[in-house]
Amino acid sequence: MDSVLSGADYADVMAADFDPLQHARRVASGNNDTTTNSDSNSNSNANTDHMARAMDALAKRADALDDILQQTVIASHADLLRQVVGVKALDASLAQVEDKVREIKTHMHSLRTKIRVPYQQSVVYGSQASNLHDAMRHVRATARFIQLVRRLQTQIPLDSGEDKEAMVAPDFALGALTLLDIERAVTGGDLCGIRIVDQGLETVVRPRRERTIVQAEQMLDTGIRHRNQGDIASGLQILFNLGTLAIAVSARVRRYVTDWESAVRGRLDPKDISAFVRDHNARAKSIDGSDMVGITGVVLGRIEALADDLLSRGLELRVLERVLARKRDVLPRFDVSSFSSTLAVDSTSTSSAAGGNGGAMPSFSDLVAQELGSNNSSSSISSTRPVAFWWREALALMRTEIDSACAESSVIRQMLTNSYPRVVQLFVPKLEQLQPIEMPLLWDTLLGTFEAEYVSRAASRIEDAVTRCYPPPPPPGLVDAQERRSRMGAAESELFTAVSVVPNRKLVAGVVRSMSTELEMAKSDARLLSAVAEAASSAARTFASVTETKIAAVTVNPSVLNPSGVPPHPLTKSLVGLLNAAEALRVGIEEFGARGLVAVDGGALGALVDKHSTSLLDTADRAITEAIYQAGTTADTPSSMPSLDLFDITSQWLQAQVLEPMRIAACRQRVVEMVTKYLCAYTRVVCLTFPLTEETKLLLTGHATQFEFACSQLMAAASTSMLPSGTRATVLSDLGKPYRALRMIRPLLFMSTSKLARLVSGESSSNSNSNNNDGDDLSVVDLADHVVCRLATALLTLGADDHGDDATSTASADVRRCLPHKVAQCTWTEWVSLAVGSSDIQQKQKRRIGVLVDSLELLAAKIQSQQQKQQQEDPSSSDTPLSGLFSLAQAMLAKLRSF
Repeated sequence: MDSVLSGADYADVMAADFDPLQHARRVASGNNDTTTNSDSNSNSNANTDHMARAMDALAKRADALDDILQQTVIASHADLLRQVVGVKALDASLAQVEDKVREIKTHMHSLRTKIRVPYQQSVVYGSQASNLHDAMRHVRATARFIQLVRRLQTQIPLDSGEDKEAMVAPDFALGALTLLDIERAVTGGDLCGIRIVDQGLETVVRPRRERTIVQAEQMLDTGIRHRNQGDIASGLQILFNLGTLAIAVSARVRRYVTDWESAVRGRLDPKDISAFVRDHNARAKSIDGSDMVGITGVVLGRIEALADDLLSRGLELRVLERVLARKRDVLPRFDVSSFSSTLAVDSTSTSSAAGGNGGAMPSFSDLVAQELGSNNSSSSISSTRPVAFWWREALALMRTEIDSACAESSVIRQMLTNSYPRVVQLFVPKLEQLQPIEMPLLWDTLLGTFEAEYVSRAASRIEDAVTRCYPPPPPPGLVDAQERRSRMGAAESELFTAVSVVPNRKLVAGVVRSMSTELEMAKSDARLLSAVAEAASSAARTFASVTETKIAAVTVNPSVLNPSGVPPHPLTKSLVGLLNAAEALRVGIEEFGARGLVAVDGGALGALVDKHSTSLLDTADRAITEAIYQAGTTADTPSSMPSLDLFDITSQWLQAQVLEPMRIAACRQRVVEMVTKYLCAYTRVVCLTFPLTEETKLLLTGHATQFEFACSQLMAAASTSMLPSGTRATVLSDLGKPYRALRMIRPLLFMSTSKLARLVSGESSSNSNSNNNDGDDLSVVDLADHVVCRLATALLTLGADDHGDDATSTASADVRRCLPHKVAQCTWTEWVSLAVGSSDIQQKQKRRIGVLVDSLELLAAKIQSQQQKQQQEDPSSSDTPLSGLFSLAQAMLAKLRSF
């Protein structure tokens, strides 16, 4: 039907917006809407035909639609009839199913009837069996109880008044295990209320349990009192078997604390001590009062008694703890799952340290530690072991008593502070054997406050000794001292400063004695000794700092360190005195280690002394070296004569102002090195003296003797003041080759040219005379310097004799150009000091030898030229002074080249 209606004929009718009235009007009107009135009559017939046709078409469509509707209704009716037939068949099937369900229900009812009755019977039978099982369990538990009671009677027989010899000795350890099994059987089997069980508990178990506990307590008490580890182990094992080990031992440790509290309370009461001292002294009968006592003696005596009591109780608990640590539950009869991880780790480490196979189970010590720390969950197991627990609590109680006594009496507090080393001697040697690893707790809990106060006072006493060495200036209120200082003149003020700025030896010795006394008093304890040593080190640093300030105030005047000043400044000795004071304190501090005391840090003093003593000797060394360089005549100043005036001033300053008052032993070696350098430098100055006239030779001979005497005085001053008494002094001859070279100067100056040539060539060394080996003491380069100056002087003299006075100046200038410092293009002073320094010695030696070779070659050439001229003038002359000079030059050149 849908296909028919969807055709073209019904398209306009089946449209969604179809309107019958509009459709009828459209059909009626047709297409004549636009016609005029004149044509209306002519077309009316045509419209009538059109409408007829439209109505006819509409009728046909209606008939066709009616046919379609009939066909559709007939088809739908037939389909409905078929469906009705199917429903009837379904009803029949459902009726069959209902019959089958009814049959199943009938069978299920009969089956349920068959199962319910047996099930109900089985439930009844099961209940009866459970009751029977409970009854059997109670019977078995009762039988085991009776068996355990009989075993207990055998293990722990009671005294019945019969033949005691026939009685078996009780085995309390096994009896304790039996008692524990009985307790578990009664509580686990719910046997309360059974008459035979109640009678057994009352008549058999209870008296034996009480006797076992009493026996364990007695064995434990006896073992602790006599420190018998066997008895202690037996008592602990009985208590462990009873299951009361942790509670019993922790109660015993706490009872120790309670007893100690009773023993300590009131022992240091100031009123009780005063009354005791008063009553005792009132009963004293000695005329000289030797049997009278004082508060200090009583307090220290009571503290010593408390320390002895503390040690005795601690040693008892120490024996108990050792046994607890060794014993453990070999057979795991107790639940240890509630132990904390810390306890498990500690017990594992304890077991591994102790050895054995039962390392997985906790020791008795772990059980007791857990019970002691049950009130404080934050405590570690190591701090709750018996000795550690007792140690901490006992010291806290004693600290409370000491604090109370100090709060009530300042005399006791001051006495304990002043007598702190003696208090340490009372405690430490005794208590170290108790618990060495807990010794810091002794100071932190009991002695820390007194230690800090004592160390502070000891440091104050040492600082007072330092302050006495350097008293502060007079305060503004002392007008007399200020006016006296203002009325002084310049010289008197300088002298007053020199005297007042240096501490005398007694004051410095007082500092050393103060440090030594404090260290001696503190040496009984390493901790106290270290603290006092630190205070002494601080005082030494303070002394060094004040001394440094004083030295800075003294050396602000440049005249103090002026070796060439005349007269010498009085504060120079004050500077040396300050260094002596610092050195004396440093030496005194170093002696503490040799006496077995702790080392005190005197590094600041040593650095101060080394710094300023080195600076002082360096100043003198530079001045004396410069004075030696200026002691000879040079080619730059031909009119000057050798002079030791400046050397005498500077060496006298070093001797009188520095070395004689100096008491610093470390400076002696430096003085020896300085004098050795002076000998070498002066020998070089003499060898380089030009022109070397007869007058100059005589003057240099006297100067050499004067110089040797001055150097010997420096050595004597250094040896006398810096060496301990009884030590052999170092003399000038001990310096060896430099001294022998100086001694050779005098014969060298007046040695003939021929002998000098033989000395240079080494011919005289083979001679058997003892004085002919002196040339070996003088270095080759110094000898070459002397040979150059001698040759140049000889050329200058011969030139003046041959050519007259008019040619002297020209010859002198010509000869001077051959001198080494002219060849090296440097000053005479620079040439003298060329080989004095300690750096690049080999390089400087090579340079000197090269310059000397050049100088000798120039001089040899001049001598040869003069010799040729002389031979031309007088052919008969063969042996002339020029020949000896030329031989000397050639010998020296050969020596240098081979060297």
